Amino acid sequence: RREMRPFGVQVSVIEPGGFRTGMIDPVTVVKGFKQLWERLPAETQASYGHHYLETYAKSTILLHRMSSSCLSRVTGVMAHALLARFPRSRYAAGWDARLAILPLSYCPAWLTDAT
Repeated sequence: RREMRPFGVQVSVIEPGGFRTGMIDPVTVVKGFKQLWERLPAETQASYGHHYLETYAKSTILLHRMSSSCLSRVTGVMAHALLARFPRSRYAAGWDARLAILPLSYCPAWLTDAT
């Protein structure tokens, strides 16, 4: 990404946190996960245990509750990255991104790309 800078290419990394979109809708996600679970061999299901499916369903509900419904935070940073005269190299959208991803953005790129 940023190795393109010598060629005049400006790259801005947008790192959104959790937002309520169809990607994290618990009903859709759990339904798809159950369909995949049912296609697994019985021995694989047994090695994970039935509690794995229940734990996954609970975690998707928690993620959905903690996520923000204000998508304008993401579109706002996208607009700034595209239209600003001097765009930043990294943008964090959402409170969770600011708490977790923003501190990582000050680390070397090789470290943040590895996480």
